[in-house]
Amino acid sequence: MNRNGDPALTPFMQSILRPFTNFVNAIKKDRYKSLKLRLFFYIGTLAGLPLIGIAMISYFWVFNILKDEFRDHLRWQLEDSQRSIESFLQEKLAGLRFLTNAYSLDELSDDTMIHTIFAKFRKEFGEIVDLGLINSEGIQLSYAGPYHLKGRDYSNQDWFQEVSIRGVYISDVFTGYRKMPHFAIAVRREMPGKHAFWVLRATVDVETLNRFLSSMQLKEYDDAFIVNKDGILQTPSRFHGKILERAALKFPVPAQDLSLMDYKRDSIYLEVGYAHIKQSSWVLGMVVQSTASSRMIELFTKDVGTLYLIIVLVIIGSIANSIITSSVVNRIQEAEQRREAAIAETEHTSKLASIGRLAAGIAHEINNPLAVINEKAGLMKDILQLIGNFPNKEKFLSIVFSITDSVDRCRTITQRLLGFARRMDVSLEIIDMNETIKEVIGFLEKEILYRNVNLDMNLSENLPKIESDRGLLQQVFLNIANNAIDALQDGGTLAIATGKKDEDTLQVIMRDNGHGIPKEVLKHIFEPFFTTKEKGKGTGLGLSISYGIMQKLGGTILVESEVNKGSTFTVEVPVKASIDLRGL
Repeated sequence: MNRNGDPALTPFMQSILRPFTNFVNAIKKDRYKSLKLRLFFYIGTLAGLPLIGIAMISYFWVFNILKDEFRDHLRWQLEDSQRSIESFLQEKLAGLRFLTNAYSLDELSDDTMIHTIFAKFRKEFGEIVDLGLINSEGIQLSYAGPYHLKGRDYSNQDWFQEVSIRGVYISDVFTGYRKMPHFAIAVRREMPGKHAFWVLRATVDVETLNRFLSSMQLKEYDDAFIVNKDGILQTPSRFHGKILERAALKFPVPAQDLSLMDYKRDSIYLEVGYAHIKQSSWVLGMVVQSTASSRMIELFTKDVGTLYLIIVLVIIGSIANSIITSSVVNRIQEAEQRREAAIAETEHTSKLASIGRLAAGIAHEINNPLAVINEKAGLMKDILQLIGNFPNKEKFLSIVFSITDSVDRCRTITQRLLGFARRMDVSLEIIDMNETIKEVIGFLEKEILYRNVNLDMNLSENLPKIESDRGLLQQVFLNIANNAIDALQDGGTLAIATGKKDEDTLQVIMRDNGHGIPKEVLKHIFEPFFTTKEKGKGTGLGLSISYGIMQKLGGTILVESEVNKGSTFTVEVPVKASIDLRGL
């Protein structure tokens, strides 16, 4: 039991359920996978319900057709067997009537004569076991057949009592004196003026009835038999008892001449048919397990092609559903990503605008004291030049020139800040690429020394001058170089090379032997706010801004990386910058 009082799962059950649990947890964490799964289920349900409805309607339609066909076939079998048995009995009765009318009591009482008559009768009608003449006291006067039954007393036999009353009688199956199952067909003949009668009786072996039943088209689990009005089997049954035993099948015998009914036994549905045999107490019964339901199963199991077709259609439908679901969810995901990117870009623009306002304020505040310093330095230079020679004059002049140079450098910085704040047009100038790279490295000299980075510079000579913006290029190179230094362990190597790609493009290649960038991360490195650095150490804007700068300048940035081997960034710079620089 767990803490909540619920039954605890055994380790074996936990091991079985763990993959399913992991799958459910993974689906819950990824809302797009969850959406795909739900859409797949909803589309499958919406598409499947009409098909299931059509399939069920078709199933019941075919089932009813098969049931009607099956019942018609069962009815035909019963009627055919019923007519055959009735015809057989009528034929034997007609033959016995003919003998009672054609021959007198004296003629039939003669043993020789009855044997001759029996031989002819058996040759003509067949399937007769014996023939006997019985007087009104029930004594058999003469007999022709394989048994010694002459002189036997049948006065207490049921069949004799019945034929005495009815005049014609077909008995139930019994063993009698011969101890063998048989039935008797008897005809009474009145003796005019004597108030007496005699009976001519023929017996038939049960095997004759079995032959009629065996001609019925029965399957392995079907059964056919004959019972009397008391439910005693007149023929052997496959599943419901032996001959002269009470049938094990308990059901009401219908009153109609021929009837069919459904019957359930031990959770098995059966089809039961009954047909009454005229001029007898017999009922022909047929119990069939091969119902319409089993016929439906046979149709699906035997017709493998249809089953395969259904399976293939289900698989194709599932694949199509999966494709549609994935396409819809992917479009939703792309739309949300575009929306998030637009929001991020808006936030980025807002942040840059705030930084720009701050930078503009700082630039204006710095420019005012710089103007004063520049003015005072100019005044000092003019005074020194008007005064004649005096000790350390040159030293003072060099200090003044240093002050004015520093002021000019600060003015350039503040102008750059104002340009960033105002989104002013880029200032194109003629630039030496190698000198620009050296200036950038100058900014990073202390970081390189502190991190013990080996710097390998291979700058090609005789590179053509380019027309571009020095500050923007320095920003691009500075961002890439900073990322390379961050990726290096102490003692790593940063290699920088310049060269010509073609007549219109120069290349700056920066290669490090740091930890590299995984493939799944590489495709995201130029996205805004994407960073792999620890929180607080990176904004995720450096490479994004650098890539945008190079696109605006008409160039591009290419990157190759391998985990644990390092990364290579190639910056392609056009000799003449593009004039479409409105985004900077």
